[in-house]
Amino acid sequence: MVQLSQTSWQEYSLPNVMETLQYAPMNIQIGKTPLLHYTLPKELVAGSSVNYYIQCGFKSIKWTGIISSVNENKITVRLGNGPFRGFTASHQFVSEDSMTACYDEFSFQGFTTIPEETFAAIISKTSVIYAMNARKDARNIIMALESQKKTQAFEALDQSATAG
Repeated sequence: MVQLSQTSWQEYSLPNVMETLQYAPMNIQIGKTPLLHYTLPKELVAGSSVNYYIQCGFKSIKWTGIISSVNENKITVRLGNGPFRGFTASHQFVSEDSMTACYDEFSFQGFTTIPEETFAAIISKTSVIYAMNARKDARNIIMALESQKKTQAFEALDQSATAG
């Protein structure tokens, strides 16, 4: 079994952090240090998927977790699909004054494509990142595209209404 836990503080309010974590980072800086990030679903309910990524140089490991429970901004996740025989995680978000504390714990059981010792060595160097600015950039682009689609749909509807 390989484990990772990390506590981080974000300089954003709890609602802002929770909303921003719904967007995958637009870009992250690739380096020698392995980075783990995750993307929360729009609705935090049991059965929803959480997407996870470890970026280690130009190699990445991706998997999906399924939320098994949600209780007051604490999310428990189990393996959905990925290169492990088992995976569990818990994510807890706590408002602390004008900041948000993020408590993350991960447990991996049996990596299926590389030896567990190799994976354990990768995890021992891994940091959980939140990349809030990169996520906000992605959100802004997605919102701009959605707005453009709505405008085009409205213009098409307006043209069809006046075409006759």
